[in-house]
Amino acid sequence: MNENQALEKLFEGVVPERLSEVLCLVEEHSAQFRRVGDRSGFNLDAGAYGAIQFTQRSLEQMWLFGFASLYSLHCYSAVIELAWRHSLKFDFEEIIALPDLKGKYECFSRIIKSIEQLNNVESENDFVWPAIIPKPEEGKPKDTEQAAMFDLILMASAYIFLHELKHVIFQAVGNAPQDPHEEEMACDSFASHMMLSKIDDYSIMSGFPSDKVRMKRSVGIALGNVFLAVVTPKHNLGGTITHPPIHKRWLVTLGGIDLEENDDYWLYFASLAIALIKYKEIDFPAQTVTSYKQLAISVINVLEKGI
Repeated sequence: MNENQALEKLFEGVVPERLSEVLCLVEEHSAQFRRVGDRSGFNLDAGAYGAIQFTQRSLEQMWLFGFASLYSLHCYSAVIELAWRHSLKFDFEEIIALPDLKGKYECFSRIIKSIEQLNNVESENDFVWPAIIPKPEEGKPKDTEQAAMFDLILMASAYIFLHELKHVIFQAVGNAPQDPHEEEMACDSFASHMMLSKIDDYSIMSGFPSDKVRMKRSVGIALGNVFLAVVTPKHNLGGTITHPPIHKRWLVTLGGIDLEENDDYWLYFASLAIALIKYKEIDFPAQTVTSYKQLAISVINVLEKGI
């Protein structure tokens, strides 16, 4: 199976209602998905002549981050829910000092450190895989929580590849925005639109409730979008010549998700983003939780002020 066929399987699993449309775009614009030789860093981007190139270690970094997000949920989600239900303050410093939660955050932190190590080692063979994380080649885990993370990682991966596909389309048609920041935001919008805009069609053909599908895919988009902050050095979080600030991408893409303010999507995003902000050593002031969405948007604002 070549890489285009492998990506076809990915899109078929994640957005089956749009598979024919995606494949038509791939063929029309001669997009080629290519797994290239190992190299350090995170390498998944659109290059010249319709090539979307990626390394195996880049996919593995995404895989590891998916399981890191599980520990962020274990660490913060129950506390956030408690604070919301009783109108309590979410005090980051007090929460992280609790022994049980401290251990869960340390698991999150160790996985993020392992992603950084995988990013930097000279050869992938020099990387020691974390014992607490299943390996991608083992397939979908049997554990219920880990199986759910497997699904979300596939969704996040589809979101990232759809983003890069839009870059290829811009190159082929020759209508990319002159401002590279605008192009990045347009690619984010395209990927989100492809994953969310025809959920009702999928719900009809699959029988799955559309609200549950929308929530799960939105969480996958959040996983892929928050991952940007992991593979972006702290000094570049505020943006570069070619890429807009991470907080702006979060606010536009994640803040624009049309779900109820106490949907589990917002709880997932808030838990993951708070854990990552803690890891990045950005101060998070204590605040009353009026809704999951309010807390999530507050995290984005904290990121903006802290970089």
